Amino acid sequence: MMIIKNIISILCLSLYISNPASAQKLMHSFGATISVLSGKENSNGNSSRLSLAQTSFCYFPRYNFVENENTSISVGLPVGIGIGIASNSYGNDKGIAFAYDLPIVVDYNIGCKSTSDNDKNFGGYLGAGFGYYKVSISSSQYSDFKGATYGPMLRGGVRFGSSSESWQGHAITVGMFYKKGLESAKLTTIGFNVLYDL
Repeated sequence: MMIIKNIISILCLSLYISNPASAQKLMHSFGATISVLSGKENSNGNSSRLSLAQTSFCYFPRYNFVENENTSISVGLPVGIGIGIASNSYGNDKGIAFAYDLPIVVDYNIGCKSTSDNDKNFGGYLGAGFGYYKVSISSSQYSDFKGATYGPMLRGGVRFGSSSESWQGHAITVGMFYKKGLESAKLTTIGFNVLYDL
């Protein structure tokens, strides 16, 4: 996933150097994400329920590779880093979880902040992608869960802006996503985020 992130960064930089106007297609958001991961694992022959509640700081750069007056299609990296609580029903095992999230997503955006020039006060997005979530759990015993979950994801949300001068063309995004893990634990992730769109 780091390779994908580096490729997109280099692509965006090269586009800016070759055509500064393309910088308007590169948009940024930041905020917070709350994720709840759950699934089953086998510990010493016993099946137990694994759950993790995580709060992360999120930074979301996205590049609009298709634009028109009121819509766009973008590719983005809503990366996150945070802390949470992990628990296992077998033996009441609990621990502190430190994690980072490296998804890549493609979104269809409409209305507010679909492009840097769009001045509508309401909009939204629908998208899909692939996420990689790495967790480090301290003071806990997880035999089969290797500390990472990865898989396809679906996402969607709404954006709110304002014509007030105090907003200066910025907006708020409220969204959610669903991811099904492909790893052995097959963790299901449901997440909610609130972002400030620059």
